[in-house]
Amino acid sequence: MSDEEVERLRALDRYRLLDTPREQDFDEIAEAAADLCETPIAVVNLVGDGRQFFKAEVGLGVRETPLESSFCRQALLQEEFLCVPDARRDPRFEGNPLVTGDPGLRFYAGALLRTADGHPVGTVCVLDTKPHDLTERQRKGLMRLARQAMGQMELRRSLREQAEQRLLNERILDGASDYAIVATDPEGRVTRWNAGAERIMGWSEAEMLGRPVDAFFTPEDRADGRPATEMALARDRGRAPDERWHLRRDGSRFWASGEMMPLRDQGGDMIGFLKILRDRTAEREAGAALQASELRYRSLVEVSPQVVWFADADGAVSYCNAYWYDYTGLPAGETGEASWMGVIHPDHRAATRAAWLTAAAGGQPYEVEFPLRRFDGEHRWFLSRAQPVRDRDGTLRSWIGTSLDIHERKIAEQRFQALTTLAPAVIWFGNPDGSLSYLNDRWYAYTGQTPEQALPLGWGEVIHPEDLPGLLQAWDHARMHAVVYDTEARLRRHDGAYRWFLIRAEPMRDGGGRVVGWLGSNSDIHDRRQAVEDLRGTREQLRLAVEATGTGIFDYDLVADVLKWDTRTRAFFGLGPDDPVNLEVYLARLHPDDRERADRAVGAALDPAGGGTYDITYRTIDPNSGIERWVSARGQTLFDGDRPIRLIGTARDVTESRRAEQVLRETEERYRLAARATNDAIWDWDLTTNHVLWNEALQTAHGYRPEAVEPTGDWWIDHIHPDDRARIDASIHAVIDRTGTTWTDEYRFRRADASFADILDRGYVIRNDQGRAVRMIGAMLDISERKRAEEHQRLLTGELQHRVKNTLAMVQAIASQTFRNAADLEAAREAFSARLISLGRAHDILTQSSWTQAPIADVVDGALAVHRGEAASRIRASGPNVPLSAKAALALALALHELATNATKYGAIANEAGTIDLRWHVVHEGVAPRFCMTWSEQGGPPILVQPSRRGFGSRLIERSFAAEVGGEVRLTYAPTGLTCRLEASLASMQEASDEAAA
Repeated sequence: MSDEEVERLRALDRYRLLDTPREQDFDEIAEAAADLCETPIAVVNLVGDGRQFFKAEVGLGVRETPLESSFCRQALLQEEFLCVPDARRDPRFEGNPLVTGDPGLRFYAGALLRTADGHPVGTVCVLDTKPHDLTERQRKGLMRLARQAMGQMELRRSLREQAEQRLLNERILDGASDYAIVATDPEGRVTRWNAGAERIMGWSEAEMLGRPVDAFFTPEDRADGRPATEMALARDRGRAPDERWHLRRDGSRFWASGEMMPLRDQGGDMIGFLKILRDRTAEREAGAALQASELRYRSLVEVSPQVVWFADADGAVSYCNAYWYDYTGLPAGETGEASWMGVIHPDHRAATRAAWLTAAAGGQPYEVEFPLRRFDGEHRWFLSRAQPVRDRDGTLRSWIGTSLDIHERKIAEQRFQALTTLAPAVIWFGNPDGSLSYLNDRWYAYTGQTPEQALPLGWGEVIHPEDLPGLLQAWDHARMHAVVYDTEARLRRHDGAYRWFLIRAEPMRDGGGRVVGWLGSNSDIHDRRQAVEDLRGTREQLRLAVEATGTGIFDYDLVADVLKWDTRTRAFFGLGPDDPVNLEVYLARLHPDDRERADRAVGAALDPAGGGTYDITYRTIDPNSGIERWVSARGQTLFDGDRPIRLIGTARDVTESRRAEQVLRETEERYRLAARATNDAIWDWDLTTNHVLWNEALQTAHGYRPEAVEPTGDWWIDHIHPDDRARIDASIHAVIDRTGTTWTDEYRFRRADASFADILDRGYVIRNDQGRAVRMIGAMLDISERKRAEEHQRLLTGELQHRVKNTLAMVQAIASQTFRNAADLEAAREAFSARLISLGRAHDILTQSSWTQAPIADVVDGALAVHRGEAASRIRASGPNVPLSAKAALALALALHELATNATKYGAIANEAGTIDLRWHVVHEGVAPRFCMTWSEQGGPPILVQPSRRGFGSRLIERSFAAEVGGEVRLTYAPTGLTCRLEASLASMQEASDEAAA
């Protein structure tokens, strides 16, 4: 036997298919080959040592024949395919007993089964007892079936080898050790104390619940604040590893490695800490021996064809073999969590880390599958498994793990899942007791049943009553004798119609040959009886569907370079039914801006390295009418090996949808510009995710930079004034949680500078078909200026009311005092008018300053203007500029008017020589400054006798000045003339708050 034949037999033996039972997948390939080539005999043949074994056969009736008379022996000498149209006319077979004798074979065609490394191991072949020939389609189809058979063989070999590898890994992983898991609340009080903690440290859970975690830290660590430090590190960094001495209940110490991690709820809020400890006292004492042992073991695993890794008792990876670094491209020796998490596919990192932490925390075996990034960027699936290593007393000391490349197995599983999903037949799994555990979607779509109705025994309800007894009898017989289950029955469709199905199942066996289940399929054979009629109906339905959807069809024969378009596709390009069509016409009628892109799309579809998909939207231009259309074309390239042979697909006129998209883009742009132009803060709240989008006005109107805004409804609620928050929360949810669609309310909103803006907020609720609120859009209008204007108006109204009341009261008091004891009504009337004029002038001065403050000089000039006349130079006034409040100004104006009137009648300006000196100043002595004004008369008629009674003017001065500003009035009647001193605190002369409050 040649070396080449020895290698070929070894390659065949790796598949372990010789002398195995029939399998449905191979049987269906043989059946498909017979149907395709229209022959009575079809075989999936494996050529062994001196014999050929038929893994599947149709029409032959045997499972094995000698190799001497085999046609397939000749097929092995061919490159890919052997066809013998008439064996009697072929010198290689004219003396073959299978040709000259029974069964009298005349025709043979076989496609080679070749392994990935080039070894021919068998054929998928068809035979007939009469001469025959194959069409090109049949030849290619037979070769495709051979590739499918080879794929099934590779799949089974891969799954078997992976199962064997997994079993080997499971036997490698052994050992276990104890660990302690302690959970605390955010303040460090124990909330969970597992059995491992009790075994390691001696305290029971009942003793430790509620106690500070400090209890098992050493006194020196407690004094250094180590427990608080670990909690702070865990909270800030996500983990706080440590390795140090700890205390047991009996006071003894043990060396432990551990890690503290934060516990967070689903919202991310801290709910406590988790600390994992492992007693490593013995390891510390035996560290040298363990290190030497690990060195020897690492020497063995360095040559392992899979990733081997070690981790300490806390789950921290401490070692990876060379395979890991060769595969990932990471720096040798890098074992940190960030490095190995970084090469796991982002979609699987969180789940992988959670599975590892759960296993490490519980000391349980770890198993997870994830894609791992190779050094060149490609991701491949790996199965990672780990076992805890424990010492003799059960203490968890470390972990040993492996990561096995299962990419081919995962792809095979995905393909199998896709096959069961996309297969036109019903696929099912049966249990040994006759019940079913799985039916693919085809069953539910056909019958209308739900999984709850069909499984495990409800599937029998759709069997035709006349067929059910025979079906059950065949099913019981197959299960009893562990043989192929094969029967036909009518199944009721969801609309009540019955169709014939071929129902077949193969027993699935474990390693010991025991039947553990059944893999079956139900194939619709109803159409075989009406094939021609149904084909015609199908074509008509396709034509109607194309007509109804306005879809055109194109077909490009790449071998013959012939492009065919139906009438509708021609119309898209402005062509008539008889106009020539070719690739040049196609490119010439494309919009100039789209030609290069369309050409690239065709090139990509024809590239065998790609998926063969053609999908593009382009514009066509009719050169005659100038009409421009948008066309969406989709197609698929058919390949013969790596050679593209045909591109077929559909085309649709999408001009209207493109215009609608343009309108939508313009609408969105207008909305964006409007949102940017307005000062309203526009918000869009996704109620299903609590996510909120804001426009730029949130920054321009309220000062919040985008990165400072948390995009949640909680952030918005948190920035509402505390006094308004509960009311607004209840107000908006009253609309959201009920059936309303509009909401409006006012509240105060905290700006970025901590000030509050008055807001009028309005929103509109969008609900789904079930009436549930899913989205809310609204705008916040800043009405702070309006609120301030309203408040100012209110204050002005109050001020006006107050001033009118005060003025009327003052007029009433002046009138009462003027006319009460008047001997001369005409004189009293003149005095009353003069006093009102003085009061009016004071009012004029205050009105000019909006009744806030008036300069003292203006008040003095206004009060004395009527008395100065030609004696202006005889009344001298001087003093600093002191602004006076409204009350003080009115009181001072009346006082000065009374003094000037008295001086005109009896005092300094009653003659031609008298003068008046009016001076005021502010005295800064004592606690608070005081205002002082002095009225001094000289040169008038001498005062020879002190007044016997006080007149109204004196009383008015004293009462108004004292009552309005709390001041003091002192009148001195010296022979040289009257002196009046007015004195009050400066604050009372300038204070306006009481007036505004009134």
